[in-house]
Amino acid sequence: MTGWHLIEAGTEIRVSSSLYSNPDLLLLDIPGTGVVRIKDVLGTPVATRRMAHLPATAPRIAVVRHPFDRFLAVYSVFTDPAGDKDPLISDLSMADAVTLLETAQIPFDRSRAYPQADMKHALMPMTHPVNRLHEAEHILRAENLSQDWSELGFNTLQSISDEPPLQRDIPPDIAARLQALYAEDFDHLGYTPDLSHPTAAPLKPNPPAEPLVWDQWPALFEDEALKADRAQDALPATDVPLEPFLDMKVAGRRGPTWTGRDADLIAHFRKLQPEFADASRLAHLLAACIVVLRRAADCAEALELFHRIMKNHAQDVVSQLNLRWLASVSDTLADHGVTQGQRALGIAGSLLANTLKLTETERRVYGPSRPWPPKVRWSKGGPLFDGMITFWVEKGEMIDRMRARLNDVASEDQVAGPVVREIMQRAHRHDTVYRRFAEMAGQPSPEVMDAELQADLRALLRDAL
Repeated sequence: MTGWHLIEAGTEIRVSSSLYSNPDLLLLDIPGTGVVRIKDVLGTPVATRRMAHLPATAPRIAVVRHPFDRFLAVYSVFTDPAGDKDPLISDLSMADAVTLLETAQIPFDRSRAYPQADMKHALMPMTHPVNRLHEAEHILRAENLSQDWSELGFNTLQSISDEPPLQRDIPPDIAARLQALYAEDFDHLGYTPDLSHPTAAPLKPNPPAEPLVWDQWPALFEDEALKADRAQDALPATDVPLEPFLDMKVAGRRGPTWTGRDADLIAHFRKLQPEFADASRLAHLLAACIVVLRRAADCAEALELFHRIMKNHAQDVVSQLNLRWLASVSDTLADHGVTQGQRALGIAGSLLANTLKLTETERRVYGPSRPWPPKVRWSKGGPLFDGMITFWVEKGEMIDRMRARLNDVASEDQVAGPVVREIMQRAHRHDTVYRRFAEMAGQPSPEVMDAELQADLRALLRDAL
């Protein structure tokens, strides 16, 4: 189980970087490389990070290993029993492990905690930004660890042994897939697929083109619990670059709406992620801002970040939000809109979305299901209440005109307008009263139900309901 410490429950307790004072160095912890041999020598660090950048002026040191040996080391950690404990992942073939690494929907950034996500994190290429090898000043090789360590000038410490090569038994088809997945590792780190020891000195990979999201939003990826009294610390800085959040998708399993409430804001943010699977991290961040504003309405940082996202990326995020969060964005605009127009459009979107919720709730909970389109009408229509009459399905233009008015008004505001337009589009996309009547518009009306049958049904419903 090289390079990986396990606790009793079988979960990992490793970190991405550790700062030491004797000697003064920062160790980048790349899973499966044998870095634990150095950690055992150095003892307890003075500071660690789980994912985010650890500021330090000390030399930054990383250990690399032959990509195939590293894959096998990580694979064994997750699939071999640990003492009397069951494997972290049972019945996972080597081919399945490669598929796991290839699957984009499985997260690798530790934002979601389940064994497959942990394994993918551990299997990510050493040159991937998640492993921060681009920050290293010294890159040591596991196969020559004692020599490389000694050349750093830290030979006053006890000897550090080399990582022995593994007896590989990787089928050719799997080796070919791994070679493609780890192409950057082979190109930069001096290894070749057929040899156990490096044939050239490792080269540091280029830094990522954009800031890393886990550096820009460290609270989400670390372990500290944050409640409403520290709401501003749960979010990124107000001037954070937003483009990296827009470019990164929220990975993981798609899940249903979570309606709970966790006092720990970070835990709450993480539990919302299944709703945002395949959406951008920016959409999830927008939801996090709304959560904070619900708990701490005076949090200036959350409000500023909310407005920055909506001002610069409203068109990008609204299509990624479900109707629940479109309604929440509308509520927030109604409460905190910069202009009166934004607040008015916000309340319009909120009224529209929540009226749909009420009407469809009444239909689902209290009304018997019926075939659609209906074969007969219950009545001819007529007066409703307070001077209002029923919608004229055959010739009524109310829905089209209302939609046209909404589009005209919404086009004047590029912050709140896209939200309200999107809500109306969802009303026509899903099974709502808008879509049902829009599809029936212009069609001949079915006959009114036979009066005798209607009386029988009324009696039946009266007895049953």
